Amino acid sequence: MFRDPKKLVRYTFISGVITLIAIVLFYQYFDLSIAKGVHTLKGTFLITIGKGLSALASEHVILSITVASLLAGACDAVVNGPSMRSRSLLLIALATGTAMLIGDELKWFFGRCRPPLFFEKESYGITWFSSKYLKNSFPSGHTLRIFSLACAIAMLLPKKRYIPLILALLVGISRVVIGKHYPSDVLFGAFIGMTCAAWSYYFIFMDTPTSN
Repeated sequence: MFRDPKKLVRYTFISGVITLIAIVLFYQYFDLSIAKGVHTLKGTFLITIGKGLSALASEHVILSITVASLLAGACDAVVNGPSMRSRSLLLIALATGTAMLIGDELKWFFGRCRPPLFFEKESYGITWFSSKYLKNSFPSGHTLRIFSLACAIAMLLPKKRYIPLILALLVGISRVVIGKHYPSDVLFGAFIGMTCAAWSYYFIFMDTPTSN
């Protein structure tokens, strides 16, 4: 599927529609109730676990992986020519890099209030065009970062794909558990991460034999 542009467009459209419907439903009916539920977990061991999982997808960690992959992949391609190794490294860099760039712009555009603002000021929803941390909840940056990385790795290592994907799912859940995001933020972040990884795979490997 990831080598066929028509199938990839179809996948992007269908998954986008499904994600949009899910986001609207959660935004209208479930986000606040779930946020109120996890708010009662403050001070528990689950919060400690959630923070540890979230740290795996911090901006510094994923950005370091992105830069290292880009430099290593580019150098390998220049010295040894395009290979599976260099393309794999560049895939990781392109997937995570594009996801972070897109995510940052969308966060600013929507300006959605984070859960803490609801419990402090009862502020909920989209305010539009904000660079303030408490108003850039949508989409979840941690989620889009970890899903772009995890999906890229899953496509490179299909037999072990469940390991990075399960880790990505746990990181996404952790963002809700520790009260930094609403579920719809995580859903949107996961969609962006997966889509960026899928299209990055297409652009990096589209001229290689299918057997690779």
